[in-house]
Parts: sequence; structure tokens; C-alpha cells
Amino acid sequence: MQLIFLDRNTLIYKDYGYVDKVFEISLDLVIIQKSAFMVNKGKLNASVGDIVVLKDASIQYIGIVERLEVSDKHQTSVSTLDFREIFSIDIPVQSFSGDIASYLESLLIQHFKSSSDILQNLSYLTILKEATIQGELSFEPDKVLSLASVMELITKTYGLCLSTEVTYIRGRITGIIFRISEVNRGIKLKSNFMAIQDLVINDSSSQMINKLIYYPKIDNISYKNIVNYYLLMSGEISQDIKHPLRYKSVRAKSFTYSDLDYPLLITKARSEMITSKLDHNITFSIRTDNEVVSPMVNMNLGDFVEFINNDKTYDSILTSIKFINGFYQAFITLGEYRTKLTEKIQLLNKNVNSAVSNISISTGITDLDGGEF
Repeated sequence: MQLIFLDRNTLIYKDYGYVDKVFEISLDLVIIQKSAFMVNKGKLNASVGDIVVLKDASIQYIGIVERLEVSDKHQTSVSTLDFREIFSIDIPVQSFSGDIASYLESLLIQHFKSSSDILQNLSYLTILKEATIQGELSFEPDKVLSLASVMELITKTYGLCLSTEVTYIRGRITGIIFRISEVNRGIKLKSNFMAIQDLVINDSSSQMINKLIYYPKIDNISYKNIVNYYLLMSGEISQDIKHPLRYKSVRAKSFTYSDLDYPLLITKARSEMITSKLDHNITFSIRTDNEVVSPMVNMNLGDFVEFINNDKTYDSILTSIKFINGFYQAFITLGEYRTKLTEKIQLLNKNVNSAVSNISISTGITDLDGGEF
């Protein structure tokens, strides 16, 4: 297994090294995670920011060099970030209604293919749009947000799968494809599935929000009524206070709204409810030699998972995949809640930054059925 080092701006080959048996590959939708490799060279022709590609491995991994550290004369420790971190630039965002996949494609082209800054453009990057999903994004005026955050919001709520792959010509790496496709299947996974081991389930210390109350601001002219939304056990949002699918234990959250906010209240409610619904942490390892569910093959980051444990069902998203010292098993995380202190701090900082963004998402997700295991 080799780690190939490529120039960030041109993708020109720079160096390579054989990967030692000790390594860790971490992919995460919620927080920034680092992967680590030990390669058998004490001197590498590589720099922080370069692209790395894992070759001759069971999975395809593309990353960005975050740190290089010579451990002795014959080995170098390489710390990397997922390739999608290359999109972590702050951009102005505007409200949008229409094809969400086209919206994301246009942002990527604008900032990485036709930017006025030539050094920011990635000539080797090909953006393939293979999905069409109608939806709505609403941002407060003059909002600046990380493009990576916009991508995360879209994948969580619209069933878009964002993936990368390397292209070769006669064994030489020539480009990177960024694919925008649709999640075409969801998985119903039971905790007693024989390939699952080391299952740990942590719910957030706070109860899931299932009722939202919007109070009119004092200076409203057109809209002065109190608006309530309820999360149903089916995952839908309703304004029917007597709906039979309402949660029996009420957990409410309140906001104020202006006249301009009123038409967007339903999208704001959906966004808030979705965030609350994913506030759990389900971790387990899964053997990759099973013929049913295989991470990075038919189970990828962003996939929707209905996880059934005894008499409780979690509507969740696959948010983390990790491989340690081999590919015979993968370590999986469902949900957005994190249990490690460092991860909690990182997630808290992220939530504080996004709390002022006034982002609203109108989801178009329907029930997905890719099998029950």
C-alpha cells in the first residue's frame, strides 16, 4: 500500500512512500478528523497542503497533508485531512429555491474553476452533477458561511451524496472527480446483525426537540399570531396540535419572528427539528467480510440509516467511518452527538458559529429502503 504525494495546484507527482501497518483513516461529516500514516521514508519531497492518494488499498482515500514529522531516519509520520477540507473557504451565500444539486455545482465552479484568483482554481478537478433535487435554502442577508458547511447542510437534509475519486491514464494520476449524486437507498440496520460488534449507544443529555413556538416581534405589522410546529414520530412536521403521531413527552423551544421571517417559518422549523433528531451517538465496529453491508462500498458517509435496537428506533445518518491498522473491520458512528471531550468542544464551537447564521432548510427527503439487516 502506497501513499502518493501530489502537488496541490497542479496534481503533478512529487513523491511516494510505502505505508506501515500502523495507520488510521478517519472520515467524519460532523467535525474535522485527521488521518495518520507512517511511511518508510525519512525524507519526502512533499509539503503541507499537498494532495495524497492511497494506492493499492481496499478503499479509495484522497486527503490533504496537514503535518509532516520525521520520526527517525527511515520513517515519516504523515497527518492528513479529508480532501473535502479543501472546500473550507468562507463565501457569501444567498437564499435559493430550485435544484439544490445545481446550486452546489455553481458554487464549486464559481470558487474552484472560474475564480478570479488563479491559484485558487483547480484545473484537475472535474465536478459531475448526477442528481436533481428540488428544495429551498434560506440565509439571512449578507451572510458569509464556509462552503464546507453549506455542503454538510445539503447532504444531511436533501439526500445528496458527495464523493471523490481519482482518474488514471496508464497508471498515472491525472485528475480528481467530485461527484454530486443522490443517495438512492437507505438502510434498516438491527443491533443484533451478526457483523456488528462493540455496540455503544449514547443519547444526548437533552431530550429531542419536538415542538417549536414562534412568537411575533412587538414591531410586527402584518403577522401577530403565535405559530406552533410539532415533530411527528413519522419524521414529518405538522401544525395539528391533536395529531395522533405527536410525541407524548413534549420538549419545546421558542423563537421570535419578524414579518419578513413569517414565510420561512416552516423551513426554519424543519432545520431545527432535523438537528435535534440527530442528537445521538451510536458507535459500533462492523466486519467488512460480510456480504450484506460494507462501509465505503454500499454504506457511505451521509447515508440514511434506520437503526433498530430492541424496542427503540433511531432515524439517523452515517456521520463517521474509521479504519485502524487494516480494512478487515470499520468503526462506524451514527448521529451528530459526540462523547469525547475534544470532539464536544469542537462541535460546540461549530454550533456557536452556525447559530447566528439563521439557516433554514426545506427537506425533500422521502423514506429510503435499501434493505433491512
